[in-house]
Amino acid sequence: MPCAACGFANAEAARFCGSCGRPLPTTCPRCHEPVAAGLRFCTSCGETVADTTRPEPDAQPDRSIAERRRVSVLFVDLEAFTTLAEFLDPEEVRSLQSRYFEVARSVVASHGGTIEKFIGDAIMAVWGAPAAHEDDADRAVRAALAIVDGVRRLGGAASPRTLAARGAVTTGEAVVTLGAVGQGMVAGDLVNTAARLQTQAPAGGVLVDRATRDLAAGAADFEPVGALTFRGRTAPLDAYRATTPSRPLPGRQLGSHTGPFVGRHRELRELVELFDGVIRDNRSRLVSITGIAGIGKSRLAWELAERLEALPDLVLWHAGRAPAYGDEITFAAVAEMVRRRIRVPDDAQPELARRQLTSALTEIVRDDEERRWMEPRIAVLLERGGLAAFGRDELFAAWRRFFERVSDAAPTVLVFEDLQWADASLLDFVEHLAAWTRAHPILIVTLARPELLDRRPTWGAGLGSFTALHLERLPDAAMRELLADRAPGLADAPMRQILQHAGGVPLYAVEVARILADDGAGDTLAGAADERRAVPRASGMRRVTAVDVPDSLHGVIAARIDALPAPERRLLLAAGVLGRRFRPEALMAVATSEPAAVGERIESLVRRELLARDDDLSSPGRGELAFVQDLVREVAYHTLSRSERRRLHLSAARYLETKPDEDVAESLAGHLVEAHGIAPDHADANRLARRAVTALRRAAQNALRLHVPERAIGHLEQALRLTDSPEQRAVVLEEAAGAARSAARLDL
Repeated sequence: MPCAACGFANAEAARFCGSCGRPLPTTCPRCHEPVAAGLRFCTSCGETVADTTRPEPDAQPDRSIAERRRVSVLFVDLEAFTTLAEFLDPEEVRSLQSRYFEVARSVVASHGGTIEKFIGDAIMAVWGAPAAHEDDADRAVRAALAIVDGVRRLGGAASPRTLAARGAVTTGEAVVTLGAVGQGMVAGDLVNTAARLQTQAPAGGVLVDRATRDLAAGAADFEPVGALTFRGRTAPLDAYRATTPSRPLPGRQLGSHTGPFVGRHRELRELVELFDGVIRDNRSRLVSITGIAGIGKSRLAWELAERLEALPDLVLWHAGRAPAYGDEITFAAVAEMVRRRIRVPDDAQPELARRQLTSALTEIVRDDEERRWMEPRIAVLLERGGLAAFGRDELFAAWRRFFERVSDAAPTVLVFEDLQWADASLLDFVEHLAAWTRAHPILIVTLARPELLDRRPTWGAGLGSFTALHLERLPDAAMRELLADRAPGLADAPMRQILQHAGGVPLYAVEVARILADDGAGDTLAGAADERRAVPRASGMRRVTAVDVPDSLHGVIAARIDALPAPERRLLLAAGVLGRRFRPEALMAVATSEPAAVGERIESLVRRELLARDDDLSSPGRGELAFVQDLVREVAYHTLSRSERRRLHLSAARYLETKPDEDVAESLAGHLVEAHGIAPDHADANRLARRAVTALRRAAQNALRLHVPERAIGHLEQALRLTDSPEQRAVVLEEAAGAARSAARLDL
C-alpha cells in the first residue's frame, strides 16, 4: 500500500507508513472503497469503520516531538533544468519532472529514507529520522548515487539536451521534529551545509562531507576534492566525491575478526557437536543464534567456519545476508548462496548467469528430468521479477532440492545472516528447509537480533531438529582479555571504565578503546571525561567519566532504541535523565503513564537487556535499575531535546524533594544544576538557581557528615558559580572554608 505522503510501498496489512510514520488509509469492510486514516465512517456508503490509528489509553497526545538525532541529509538537484525547459513543451517538462520525482521517491523509499521536501526541482531526503538504522550514512550515499544514475538514464527522453543531477550528503546532529514530515522535520546547520555542498557537486556527481565518508566507507569509493569554503561559514569543509557504488550488504561491518576469540568457547563446542550429529545421523538441523548487535554472532559463525575448514574432509559452506533495504530483497540471501555455489558474479549479465546455472546443475543434479524441472525455478533467483512465474510451494521445493543435491557431494552448511531483516517469506523458506529436508547432512545456521523473535515468536517451534542459542553479555574476564589484546598496556582504571560503558558487548568495548587510542587518551579515560553534566542517581550523584559515543556505534545503538515500541522507547529516553542507576519509583515519577503500565514496560526493557535489576540480597542497591551499557544511556540522554531534558530533570527534582532522606541531596542538586545549565536564560532561571544553591549546600553538609570534605568543597564551589547575591556568597564561602579546614585535619 503506497503512502500518499512519501510514496513508500508498505505491506497491505500496514496501519502506519514504515518510512514516514503517517497513518495509512484502510478499506471499508462493506464497499471496499479506501477510507482515510482516522475516519470512523466510510464516506462512500456510511459503514462504521474501526479507527486503527487511535492511540492506546496512556499514550502521549498526538503532538510533534522534538529530538536531537544523528541524521544523514541528502540534497539532489537537476543540472540546468531551467535552461532545458526552454527547449521542451510544457507537457514534456511536467512529464520529465514527474518521472524524476518518481525515481527519487522509489530510490529513497527502497533505501529506508524519508523524502523531507521538494523545492522546485530539488529534493531533500533524510535518513536517521523518524527512525534510525545502523547504516544511515551508507544508505544515503547509495541512494544519492542511484538517483543520479537514474536521472542520467532518464536523459534519453529529454532530447535535445541531456539530463543530469548532482547531489550531496552530510551527516551529523540535527534537531528533528517527529510527526512533521514535509513540514521542516529536520533543522540545523547540517541541512544548510548539505544544500550548499550540493551546489558544488559536478553534474552527475555526488559530494559528501568527512563524517559521511567515514561512516559510509563500504558504500562507495571516495575521492578527496579538497576543502571548500562557503560564504558565512567560519571554517572550510573537507569534501569528497563518491564514486563506484559497491554491492549493498546492509549492516555495517565494524572491525574484523582478527582479535582473540573469547567467552564463546562453550557455544562453539555446541555448534561443532551439532555439526558432527548432522553427519553422524545424516539429517538436517536448524540452529538459531540470537543476540543484540555487536554481541558476537558473526564472530561465532566465523570461528565455526574456521574450525570446519580445518577438518580433513570437505565441507561446503554457504552464507547469505538478508538485506534491510533495496529492491528484490525477499530471497536475496538464498540468491547469494546459489550465486556463490554456481560461481556467478554479482554483476553478471542474465544470459551469462543462465549459462553458468545450466553448467553447474549438470554437475550437481544427475537426474535429467529433475534438473530440467529445477533449472527455471532456480533461475528466478538470478533474474529480476521472475518469482511470479511459479507458485511458492514449487519454488521452495526446487530450492530445497538444490541444497539437498549439493549436500550429496559433501556435508553442507547454510548460514543466513541478519535474519531480523528477513521478509516473512524467507523465514517460511528456512523453516520449510529444516522441516522437509530428509536424509541429507545440512546444518542451517541463522544469525539474528532479538527483534526476530518479536516478529516471529514461534520461530523454530514444532521442528524436531531445532536448537536455539542466545548469546549473553560477555563476563568481565573475557572482556578484559579482549581489551588486553586490542589496547595493550591499558591501565586498570580506564579498563574498568570501558567495561562499564560496554556492559559485556565486545563491539562496544573494542570501538571505545579504538577511539581512545586514536585520540591519544588510552592511558586515562578521565581525560576524555564528559564534563558537560553531572549524571544524578537516586542515591548519590556521580560525575560520569565517559567518552562520547563513537560514531561507529551511534547508529547501532540508536537503531536498537528506535526498534522499541513507542511507549518503551519514551520510557528509556526518560530513564537516561536519571543516570546509570536509579530507583524504579524515580522512573515512575518522571514518566507520564500509569505506574502499572510503567512497571510492565520496565519488565520489557529488562527482558530486552537494555535495563538490569539489582536482585542481589546483599547489595545496598537492591531493587535498583541500571542501564546495562553506559553507551546506551548516553545515546538515550542525548536524543532528548534540551527542553525535554530540562522538563525531565525538573520532574525528577520534584520527586526527590518529597524524600526526607539526606542521601538524595546530591541527586536533587544534580537535577537542579542540570536543569539550570540547559537554559540559563530561562525566565525561571534565577529561582531555579536559588533552589540549586540550597540543594548543593545540603549535599555539602551531608558529605561532611560522611567525612568526605573534598566532595563538600566541590558542591560549594558549584553553588558559588550559581549565585551573585553577596549575602549568599558570604554564607557559602564560610561553609567552604569550614569544609577546607575539615579536609586539612583529615590530611594530618
